[in-house]
Amino acid sequence: MEIDFNEQEKVSFRSFLIFSLFLLIILNTGFTLNSAYFRVSKVEVLGNNEIFDEADLIKPALGQSIWLVNSDTFSDNILQIPTIESVIITKEYPNKITIELNEYDKIMTITDLRGSVPKKSTLYKNMIEIESDEIFLIPSLTITNGPVPTGFNGEMVSLIMTLKSYNLDVNSFNFTYDGDFFIGEYRSTLIDFGKPLDLGSKSSALGSLIENSDCQGEIRFISKEDIIANCS
Repeated sequence: MEIDFNEQEKVSFRSFLIFSLFLLIILNTGFTLNSAYFRVSKVEVLGNNEIFDEADLIKPALGQSIWLVNSDTFSDNILQIPTIESVIITKEYPNKITIELNEYDKIMTITDLRGSVPKKSTLYKNMIEIESDEIFLIPSLTITNGPVPTGFNGEMVSLIMTLKSYNLDVNSFNFTYDGDFFIGEYRSTLIDFGKPLDLGSKSSALGSLIENSDCQGEIRFISKEDIIANCS
């Protein structure tokens, strides 16, 4: 009986220790989450601050427990910025976070001359077009007549992203669209793409032709993969 009683006492003591440890963890977690010491008071934003109001962006994090802040904290604000591809949150304990905003790649600048007043915009990889007069070192497109066909922006993205896979100075490309034909210029080469269709396939054929050669002249597509080249 003496042995059984001692064993039971040991089991009860171990249970008490486990319960106490569990309770201590809960209390410590609650204290940490609610402690003023771990509340966010400093926020640094990395990225293009011209596309958002920084005060509105950081507002959801200020005063919050640093343990609970993550990318979801800013989801409502980020959804209002269509050019943002991802958000990276870095924490510097006890009270500072850094928000790194990564934009989709800029594909080309577009100048639309169809109205009485020219409109300038930037096309992004996610096919979003944002009005902007800012000048970037990227390909350019001038639209002189229209309308543009359905899926036009998607064709532009496919065109540029395919050209980037070749050894070319993609930023040296300039394009024009007159409502019928899509024309490109690359250094001393004029490229007649025909209709702005299948531009991914056409740019692949074009890249294969000119990436390792100095073609000066004219290139004309007669199908999405067949080319007539007059290069000097």
